[in-house]
Amino acid sequence: MPFITINLLMMIRLAQRLLFMALLAVLLGAACDKYEKGEGFTGVWKCKENYQGTKFRTYNVSVERYSKLDSNSYVIYNMYNLGLDVETIVQLKDTVFTILGTNSDSYFINGRGTWDKMYQVINWEYSVSGMANDPFVSAIFERP
Repeated sequence: MPFITINLLMMIRLAQRLLFMALLAVLLGAACDKYEKGEGFTGVWKCKENYQGTKFRTYNVSVERYSKLDSNSYVIYNMYNLGLDVETIVQLKDTVFTILGTNSDSYFINGRGTWDKMYQVINWEYSVSGMANDPFVSAIFERP
């Protein structure tokens, strides 16, 4: 009888440990999924931008999913402070956003951004041409 009780207790402890580890894995996985799958990129961001050589400005941008291409595509409104009518289309692969273009015939934006998971920011380097000519722009998107 004592042998059966000891085995039963060991099995209960093992089951508790396995359940705890499974629960921990689910919780840790859920915490990372938000940004790895991209849901955390949508919404309003504060843009801190260096432009035209030495000028600096801060303004808000809005990032939304762009399902016309695929699940890794987004549209950024007000990039380069051009207003909500100019849509900048970007595509995410791993942690790199590539700017695919805009919906404007007057402004052309090319470049890329890198998602920094640790600091929860996107670091951008891009150029603007057309009605504005700015060959090197650097910007940081951070949550307001």
